[in-house]
Amino acid sequence: MNFIPSTEMKISLLPEQERWLSSKESIRKQCTREDVAAFDVFKDGVCVGFALLRRWEDGFFLWDYAIDHAWQGRGLGFAALKELIALMKERYGAKFLTTTYIWGNDQAKALYEKAGFTETDVVDEPDCHEVNMLYRIE
Repeated sequence: MNFIPSTEMKISLLPEQERWLSSKESIRKQCTREDVAAFDVFKDGVCVGFALLRRWEDGFFLWDYAIDHAWQGRGLGFAALKELIALMKERYGAKFLTTTYIWGNDQAKALYEKAGFTETDVVDEPDCHEVNMLYRIE
């Protein structure tokens, strides 16, 4: 897979999946930050995914990550995530990645756990119920 720097999310999600990510407008705004790395994920010349990461200490926070709905269910989410982790280590010297998923997003939970992320804590507030996860890069 190829990771090409991006200025916006170009993939499509199902309406029920859109609630798990930042809005396209917010993503476009975040892509302009100097401490953010955003990538379109290409497989065989086709844009199949998107990743937005923000530098945090000597690692990165995986802010938004998704595979286009037409390409889901083929193992691309896992494969691209493992390649993204390697890219962040090689290109940016990242020592860890953190991420969160919104409570109830079992698909994200399973993907991150399969990739080797571990749960660190839960944010349980009236307007937010997220699970924080960590991946230590060796």
